[in-house]
Amino acid sequence: MTEYSVTWTIEIDADTPVHAAVAALAIQRDHGSWATVFTVHTDQGDVTVDLSPRQPGPPELGGP
Repeated sequence: MTEYSVTWTIEIDADTPVHAAVAALAIQRDHGSWATVFTVHTDQGDVTVDLSPRQPGPPELGGP
């Protein structure tokens, strides 16, 4: 199994770094959120993965 670094980036206006992190977490956990695009860092370069239900995904990633 390969280990990957995965990031999710969002721009947020906030009073402090902690407030920004709390706001980002709330957006990420919101079931109606569009926060479904991740950057996966690999030895061959970065790969953008969109897990939006509206995007076709690999069969092995099909959800329940």
